[in-house]
Amino acid sequence: MRRKLGDRRVRPRFDIVGDLWGTLESVLRLPVRNVGRGGALIHSHVPLSSGSVHRLTLESAGVPLTTQVRVQRVEPRNSRDGERTYLIGVEFVSPHPALLEQVDRWVAARHGEAAEA
Repeated sequence: MRRKLGDRRVRPRFDIVGDLWGTLESVLRLPVRNVGRGGALIHSHVPLSSGSVHRLTLESAGVPLTTQVRVQRVEPRNSRDGERTYLIGVEFVSPHPALLEQVDRWVAARHGEAAEA
């Protein structure tokens, strides 16, 4: 295979004729507004499609807790500076028991704070 003058590619590339579907995975760090045993409310600058399924990782004390979530609700918002953001309600799909235990601890800690106030 001959290379074009000025082509610095190490490996050959081939032109695709027609459609070739692929998958792209991206990781976003998003603030969680609230969480319960059934799911979470997430603040995002990127809208997610209602009904779509994603992988969510919550971290507690350096331990990642990962589960699949299904988007149930997407509410567009405008921030004070006019920026478009979204509140996204997700439902946990078959959450791991360790995740549910951590959610219970977060909820109990929050109720303890509310009782002290």
